[in-house]
Amino acid sequence: MSDRPDPSSRHTERRWLWIAVAIAAAALLTAACMAMAPHLHRAKIEAWVRGAGAYGPLLLLAIQVGQILAAPIPGLFVPVIAGVLYGPIVGPLVTAIGTVLGSAAAYAIGHAGGRPLAERIAGKERLQKGQQLLGDKRWLVLIPLFLLPFSPADALCFIAGIIDMGWQRFLTAVLVGRIPKDSLIAIAAALGWKALG
Repeated sequence: MSDRPDPSSRHTERRWLWIAVAIAAAALLTAACMAMAPHLHRAKIEAWVRGAGAYGPLLLLAIQVGQILAAPIPGLFVPVIAGVLYGPIVGPLVTAIGTVLGSAAAYAIGHAGGRPLAERIAGKERLQKGQQLLGDKRWLVLIPLFLLPFSPADALCFIAGIIDMGWQRFLTAVLVGRIPKDSLIAIAAALGWKALG
């Protein structure tokens, strides 16, 4: 009889570990969003939405894309605002579309323009941090990196394009890693705002 561990049991253990990490991250994100909700000024937000009218979701989508490319505002801000302004269904949808478009644009810039152009747009420091995390690892490492709060997700999109990771693999990582995190933030913000009345 062999003393080697069964590969299928190792796979099951890893899967449960990732599920536990995802649940813990979701709980932390929910708590963070609920803690941030009182600091948002409701009157300002309502005035901004009225001013944007029907174009509010498109404006927020454009801000999400711009935030990914140039990072003028913190990455958590747009999903939180989307959830507060548009609720737990439309908010995550706006965030998800903006995240896919912004991530794809960052990848395309990295792929077509290379590192010099990506550094001018995203900043040398951000790209170096993303490069250190990604290194020469396989594309699957993007999924947990995208799921982690406060990871340099935007810079990782540029790096993926620079190293020519491949569109399909990159978009799979965005859909499986980045979209769930951003959507959970928007949902938590919407529910937290509603709970606070």
